[in-house]
Amino acid sequence: MYEYKKPTPIIIKLTDEEGIRLRQQACDYISSNQNKKGAERGSKDQQGFGALAEMVIRNQLGMAEINDSTHPLSYDILLSGKIKADVKCRGGALPFKEEYIGGDGFPREAKHNLFARQIFDENLDTDIYIMTHLEHPKNSELPGTKRQKKWILYICGWVSKERAKNEGVFLPRGSLTEQGNKWFPYRGQEIEYYHKNLNGLEKIVDLLKIDEADVQKDRNKIGDLNLTSVDALRITFDLVGRGILDKKYIDFIKSITNLSETVRPILHINQYFHLLKWLEEKNQIGVDESKKLSKIIEEIPYSGI
Repeated sequence: MYEYKKPTPIIIKLTDEEGIRLRQQACDYISSNQNKKGAERGSKDQQGFGALAEMVIRNQLGMAEINDSTHPLSYDILLSGKIKADVKCRGGALPFKEEYIGGDGFPREAKHNLFARQIFDENLDTDIYIMTHLEHPKNSELPGTKRQKKWILYICGWVSKERAKNEGVFLPRGSLTEQGNKWFPYRGQEIEYYHKNLNGLEKIVDLLKIDEADVQKDRNKIGDLNLTSVDALRITFDLVGRGILDKKYIDFIKSITNLSETVRPILHINQYFHLLKWLEEKNQIGVDESKKLSKIIEEIPYSGI
C-alpha cells in the first residue's frame, strides 16, 4: 500500500556512463519508432524525452528498459502486475522548481501539462500518470554529448487519470500561460495540473507499493487549486469587477494565498496608465486615480535598447 508523501522531486542525473547509455538508447528507439501520426503528437525531441523518462524509471525498478512489441499502447509500465502507469515528461533548459518567481516578485507554483486528447480518450485505459521533467541543454537533441551536464530527470510524483481529468484545468490552444517574466500561448489543447496536488515519492521503488485501493482513493480525493495563487487573485479581481463576486472574496483569497500586495496584471501596466490618462482627458476622472495606481505599481518609462 502506498503512503502519501509531499511531492518533492527525485533527481536523477543522466551524465555518467549509465545516463549516457540511456540517452543513446532513447535516441535509437525514437529513430526507429517515432510516432508520425495522430493529432497533436509530440515532436521527435518530445517523444524522445518521454522514452528516456520511461527507460530511466523502468531501469530504477529493475524492469526491462524497453517494452516488447506486444505491449499495449495505452500505458507504459505495469506496476506490480496490475496498475497501468503512463509516464509523462516535459523538457526544458531550466531545472524543475516547485515555485518560481514572477516579474512582480511573487512566487508561482509549478504545474505539469497533459495533452487533453489523452486525458479524454477512454480507449487509453491508464490508471495513473507518473509526472516527470527533463532538464536538458539548449541544444536538446538526443543523445547529446558527454560534456553536457544538464541532462537531469526530475521524477515528481503520480496522480490517477480520473483525478487529473476531474480536477485539471482544460485550456484550448491559444490560451495564455505565464512562465517567469513572460507569457506564451499554448499551441495544443492542454490540461494544467499543479505539482502540489501530486502524490509524492520518497524513492522510485515506492511506485511498486501503489495498489488498486490507492488508485481508487486518489480518484475520490479532492485537491487544492490547480491555479497559481497569483492567478487565483487575478481572477477574483476580475470576477468582482464583473459583479459576479462580492469584494469580500478578495480578502478571502488574499488570506488563503498569503498575497497581500498587488500582483502583476496580464496586460502591461503602461496600458493601465494610458487608460486612466485617456479618462482624465475626457473629464471623467481627475489626477487622483493615476496617483493611486502609482502608489501600487509604477509606470515603466523607455530606457533604451
